[in-house]
Amino acid sequence: MNNFSILLAALAVLWTGMPQQACAGEAQNAFNEGVTYQRAGKLKEAVAAYDKAIKADPKAAEAYNNRGLAYYKLGRNEDAIKDYDEALKINNKLTDGYYNRANAHFVQKQYYQAIRDYDEVIKQKPKFIQAYNQRGHAYYNLSQYEKAIQDFDQSQKLNPKDPEIYNSRGLAQRRLGKNELALRDYTESIKLDPKNAEVYNNRANAYSLLGKYDEALKDYEQAIKLDPKNARIYVNRGVISLRQGKGDDAEKDFKKAVELDPSLREKIEPLMGEQKSAPTKRQ
Repeated sequence: MNNFSILLAALAVLWTGMPQQACAGEAQNAFNEGVTYQRAGKLKEAVAAYDKAIKADPKAAEAYNNRGLAYYKLGRNEDAIKDYDEALKINNKLTDGYYNRANAHFVQKQYYQAIRDYDEVIKQKPKFIQAYNQRGHAYYNLSQYEKAIQDFDQSQKLNPKDPEIYNSRGLAQRRLGKNELALRDYTESIKLDPKNAEVYNNRANAYSLLGKYDEALKDYEQAIKLDPKNARIYVNRGVISLRQGKGDDAEKDFKKAVELDPSLREKIEPLMGEQKSAPTKRQ
């Protein structure tokens, strides 16, 4: 995403409890054991417990859903999706199953599949904020920025105090070339969370695109104060210094960026060459 970092909302996952009437005895005990293990972060043990619950009651949708969550957290997304599929075959009204499956598709960059599941979540629960937000990110990653903004708008209406929503919408606005609107969203995000370096970086990028280099530099400086080990912020500040004819300042930032992240050397070397050939502005 070039030098603009999108702050994805944490991919929240939902685990469900098995209704007492759904099964009894061995299945219920194994399910409860799985929930206890899952809460404790003992995911492999949770999977084993849900295995027993499913063996005892093959129609326990909640057990498939929760085992899917355990697989998801273990990085076994394909297994997670299979379990969500099974849970939804048994109970096609299990909203959590659709949401969790959507998230599993999302992390595998299967955005269209994720969107279909987020659609169903929103159909069943029209005020499910995370579903709008995550669907917005899926649209963003598909370069469907107008649709992303529509979802971020809805998220913002439902939760106007979430700074990440404004940042995400600002990024989508920037992609559409609406930099003034992006600035407005970044500024609101900073008001709500003044300690987020990435949002200062994003607002600085927007200032840069508008040719407001002094304002951009101020935001890059604040971002570096908050996150002094973020190499990309130094690169961004160096580029602006270069545009202002401050070759020495640019060189310092480029060198610092490479020191922090040597993998950036190949991208930065052309900029350093540009810096050496550009006239240096006297202070």
